[in-house]
Amino acid sequence: MNDKPSDETESEEHIWAHGKSVSNFLSSDNNMNDERKEIIRQTLEFEIIDIRTYTGYKGDLLVEITTIDPDVTQSLKKIAESLGMETVIQKNIVMIYKIFCITPSSNTYDLK
Repeated sequence: MNDKPSDETESEEHIWAHGKSVSNFLSSDNNMNDERKEIIRQTLEFEIIDIRTYTGYKGDLLVEITTIDPDVTQSLKKIAESLGMETVIQKNIVMIYKIFCITPSSNTYDLK
């Protein structure tokens, strides 16, 4: 370790600077868009198993909702599409449904 004291600006640049707010990290520059916030709010009114949000491999912004009720998937599909989101529904062999609500990211390029 270095016993030499570092100046404040040097520690501010380090990502793990003690006391630095998470909202100041570069990854926090892109806040969740309004469509994803709204679909999450409305999803919480239904019987679901899980909900996740992440960025897909093409940069699309996804909300993945898991449920065992096929009626819930149809209701959420209508809500998501009314918000301008694309939807994909998957069913596995044990009757667990996943609905993917997709919003394209305007600041990410498609892979070619």
